[in-house]
Amino acid sequence: MKPQILRHIIIGLLLITGVFHLLVAMFNGAPGMGAGLAVFGFIYFLLSFYVRRDIHEKKASKKNKHPGKKAVVAAVLVCALGLTLGGYQYLQIGGPLALPMMFLIDIAIIVAGIMWLLKTRPRT
Repeated sequence: MKPQILRHIIIGLLLITGVFHLLVAMFNGAPGMGAGLAVFGFIYFLLSFYVRRDIHEKKASKKNKHPGKKAVVAAVLVCALGLTLGGYQYLQIGGPLALPMMFLIDIAIIVAGIMWLLKTRPRT
């Protein structure tokens, strides 16, 4: 898969999961987890724009052929943190079917991010 397609997948999934987290928090779909869902939803929503902006505004150069590495790494790390914290909470108190669906989206973002990083790493 081309790096550009992977970037668009990451951006789209971050936007979807951000809105999804905010909706579940707003409608109290997971009692006791509303604040965490809202915070991560807001972070994911903002990350989707950061990944888009960081990739599209910077010009490629000989040294940096694939701008946006920091944004993609940030997205992967935040998704891993959200998956860890949310998974722990889910195991402790349970929750609705929406939570495992969000976990799957986080995993998809992590996989797409790692694939993007591997495809754009400098060849020596």
